[in-house]
Amino acid sequence: METNSLKFDFSIVNTINDIPRQDWDALFGNELIESYGYLKTLEEGEAGNFSFSYLIGKENNSTVLILPFFVMDFSFAMLFPKRLRETFNIFNRWLKLKVLFIGSPTTEGFSMGLSSDVNLAAILDKSLEKLQEFSKNGGILGMAFYNLSAKYPKLTEYLKQKKFIKLESMPTTAISIKAGSLEEYIQNLGKNTRKDLKKKLRYSQELVQLKTEERTDVTDIIEDIYKLYLNNFNDADVHFETLTKKFFLDICKNMPGVAKYFISYDQNKIIAFNLCLIKNGVFIDKFIGFDYSVARKYCLYYTTFCYNINWCITNRIKVYQPGFSDYHPKIRLGAKLIPLDIYAKAFNPFLDLIIRIIKPLIEPKNMDPIPKDMRGKNRFVTEEIS
Repeated sequence: METNSLKFDFSIVNTINDIPRQDWDALFGNELIESYGYLKTLEEGEAGNFSFSYLIGKENNSTVLILPFFVMDFSFAMLFPKRLRETFNIFNRWLKLKVLFIGSPTTEGFSMGLSSDVNLAAILDKSLEKLQEFSKNGGILGMAFYNLSAKYPKLTEYLKQKKFIKLESMPTTAISIKAGSLEEYIQNLGKNTRKDLKKKLRYSQELVQLKTEERTDVTDIIEDIYKLYLNNFNDADVHFETLTKKFFLDICKNMPGVAKYFISYDQNKIIAFNLCLIKNGVFIDKFIGFDYSVARKYCLYYTTFCYNINWCITNRIKVYQPGFSDYHPKIRLGAKLIPLDIYAKAFNPFLDLIIRIIKPLIEPKNMDPIPKDMRGKNRFVTEEIS
């Protein structure tokens, strides 16, 4: 039964270490993969240009709400289509705002910890008041709920009522694995994709015998790992976060039994890595890095992708999540798109109006648009893949 009490006490802490782990687990549950250990690693690894904080809501001295958020100087120029981005960069000074994002950067979607006994609208009313006060003191011009999925229908309805602007974000992706072998998985792909993938795998095998090892400690190879990560980072059109070596060193320590590296070798040379999060039948392919001097020649994207699919099948993993961006190959390889939305609001009414006017240009989906020939409804799912 929900309580309608408005007597909540709020505080803001700047590190997840100030939140008792038992309080976190009680509100977020065991199913969430990118949870306490992931955010701890992200925060302590000093990733990106973010400052991390957490809004804590208590009722009768019991924690009933944990709302992660981060603040960053956000440039709207990065959201324009690539063909317009350089043009609008000259206006970057006026397009850059300090924004409070409710949620977490680099996660596969939004999550918050909320007791089932608490009225959502009642506690959010008070939470937004607290965050707006925090924003006013910090020179923050707006707030946004970051990457909401269909899992939060009550929250999205609440935000619509509060006149938040809905922006379509970049979708994440997932593959429901029903095949009993890699060969069966490939046979279930489209004819042209199946033919092309088999050709790539065969060609790669003829050139080199790749060896892949699983690791939870990369201390001795961190320089190689980080170099490959930067290869992918620098090749991307848009940069949202910059991870550090500390992040890659600590992730497995902070997520024991969940975080795992797959390291690909050409003889004794590391040419690719995948940092993956695996739990409760879900495999998240989180970060990758390739040696671009051989990536195309060895078809590394496809060989590592198929290795991961095969690993999932062998270990009875039912959902493989290859992540954001590069939608064309992922859709061809069987991925479905999971829509995500951002709900934003500027505190200044005039600025809020401007954002509404230019909304079609600044929706995050513009950063890596889905190819037009792949926008059929069957490409998108609005409920959890299993």
